[in-house]
Amino acid sequence: MVFARENMRGEKRAIAARSYSLAIIMLASVLLSGCTNPIGPPEPTASLTVDVDQINSGEPINFDARESTTPEATVIIQFSWDFGDGSTTTTTQGLTNHVYSTPGTYEVSLIVENDQGGTDETHWTIYVNAFPIVELLSQPTAKVGESITLNAEGSEDPEGGVLAWAWDLDLSDDSDGDGDSRNDVDSTASSITMILNKSGAFEGAVQVTDDRGASAREAFQVNVSTRTWQVTWEQQRVTEDWNGYLKQGESWTYSHEPGIKARLMEVNATLTLTMDLIHQLPQDNFTLKLAVPISGWDAESATSQENVTKSPTAYIERDGMNPVPTESSTYQSDYSEDLIAFILDNAAARFGQGNWTWQVTADEADPDFLVDDIDPDEGNDWKLEVEFIILVPRISEVFQ
Repeated sequence: MVFARENMRGEKRAIAARSYSLAIIMLASVLLSGCTNPIGPPEPTASLTVDVDQINSGEPINFDARESTTPEATVIIQFSWDFGDGSTTTTTQGLTNHVYSTPGTYEVSLIVENDQGGTDETHWTIYVNAFPIVELLSQPTAKVGESITLNAEGSEDPEGGVLAWAWDLDLSDDSDGDGDSRNDVDSTASSITMILNKSGAFEGAVQVTDDRGASAREAFQVNVSTRTWQVTWEQQRVTEDWNGYLKQGESWTYSHEPGIKARLMEVNATLTLTMDLIHQLPQDNFTLKLAVPISGWDAESATSQENVTKSPTAYIERDGMNPVPTESSTYQSDYSEDLIAFILDNAAARFGQGNWTWQVTADEADPDFLVDDIDPDEGNDWKLEVEFIILVPRISEVFQ
């Protein structure tokens, strides 16, 4: 009997021990629910993403840790950021941003902490690209008509990447017509040669881009000076002559433009008729007319016979048509052609420019003597001779 009672007591103690151990295990399960560490406070789970993990130096990057979690009954209270470049920050929200000013590879660390003191850490690698280094060789001054070379082939990418070039050769000219004169691409070569076709100061720029999209831009300016010319005037005599045969009442008309690229100074025109065979007959009468519309000048002259031994003639003459220029003078102009046009377009020295129209009319060509009731000469031969005195500008460049 004594042995039976002892057995019963032992079984009761064993049952009690098992119940106590089970209670301890259940309590521990409740306290440690959601923890990865069986010892210590419940830990959160850190999560980190970025909008881009490759940027150019000086550009911002956004970090997002809002997907981080923590066990129930706990709250995340702090995000500790280490950007790997010596900069750190602490936030209560899972968002932040950072700017890397120096190229390189950076290891970003994030520690998430909850209100129970539990923490978790995660990492992200960021690559920061360097901008290309532009090496531009340009010529700051030149003359109109000269060529210059713009050379940027010495530019480099610090990471050794492949470069591309884009030249905007005139920042004031919208060559692609998109409304923005400062984004044109006039050439994609690393070095270009261009001819300067007008004077003045103009600006351009070259943009160098690496194979990761980083670009650097450098402007240049070229001062283009005009050219100096010396002008001298050469006097020339130019003659024109025409002839024909006109019956009474008929006219001959001719238009031309004398003194092209010259200054007209004098004109002498003589109309001569062939003398009639019978001197006693009244000589024929012709009229010479001239019209210069641009100058508003009209002239007219009828033939007359000074004596019976000379042919009838008519004259139109004019001198001092334009002022005599200075013997020699210097001018500034981009091109000699422009200078000639400027000189000849002088408002005070344009008389005689444009078309001249000559007209010869047979007013009276009847011999007044019939042979067997037949008019042996129904008209007359005539000849018009015109002499122009012109001044031609001769231009030579003065090198300074």
